[in-house]
Amino acid sequence: MAYMPLDKNRMYLDRNKMTKIYDLSQPWGVDTPLWPFPGARQDLIFPRGQYLGRFHKRTMTYTGTLHAGTHMDAPNHVLHEEEVDRARNGYSLNEIPLEYCIGTGVILDMRHLRDEFEAKWKTGFEDGLWYELKPSDFEAACKKDGLEIRENDWVVVNTGFHHYWRINNDKYFNYYPGMGPEVANWLIHEKKIKGITGTWGATDAPLWHHPLKEQMPWLDTAYRKATGKDPAVEYPDYEPCHRLFMQAGVCTVENAGGDIDLVTGKRMIIAAFPFRCEMADGGFVRLVAWEEGSF
Repeated sequence: MAYMPLDKNRMYLDRNKMTKIYDLSQPWGVDTPLWPFPGARQDLIFPRGQYLGRFHKRTMTYTGTLHAGTHMDAPNHVLHEEEVDRARNGYSLNEIPLEYCIGTGVILDMRHLRDEFEAKWKTGFEDGLWYELKPSDFEAACKKDGLEIRENDWVVVNTGFHHYWRINNDKYFNYYPGMGPEVANWLIHEKKIKGITGTWGATDAPLWHHPLKEQMPWLDTAYRKATGKDPAVEYPDYEPCHRLFMQAGVCTVENAGGDIDLVTGKRMIIAAFPFRCEMADGGFVRLVAWEEGSF
């Protein structure tokens, strides 16, 4: 009674007749790379409660951070409630307006940054390993593929660093080309976007985690050795882009990847719906894209 033989002759759904959906998400599960905070940290645990061989059904529970894999941050992750227009933009994950989570957008090609990084890594040019994105990088990527960032667009940035995911997590989390407050303010106030994501470990560049000697001490040591500069002076704030974007109501999704190379350089519809979890300061999303007008 609990076993149901498969009759493929009764299958009727045909994906070839449906709109192609591109999955820009990274897998989330066993051995998912996690942000490298110092000290002990809870790993992701997926114990089975019931299993098919005995109960004829499978149930599992999850213990771990909501900031794993491809996920959206909520304003209450980094902002006090008085710093947020809660009625307008929401505060916890379940309050983020769904209208913000879908829209037109561009997938920008900045994969040359990974090639440049890899060349410097191989030659030992340590001083140039970290790169902070500027408005000119976005403008150049748009010009290359004939794109423009429009008001209320989602912007997806492909730096190529998603190819390090699970392959070299040190490179992925410590050296990805990321954003600082200059480009965040430009995207918010000049371009007026409503969503931002990229192939990076965090919305802010790695060095914008002040004080770096406490948050990422190994990176503090590497930066000082390579540049002779004090990161506390050069990057004197903790995740400013997180706060700037979320105070403005801009959705931020971290760890894009998946099929992103297939749609890079295009204008598409972008969507990333968070689950409706009260008080959640972030949560998993399925970041997807499809051609405009295809439905």
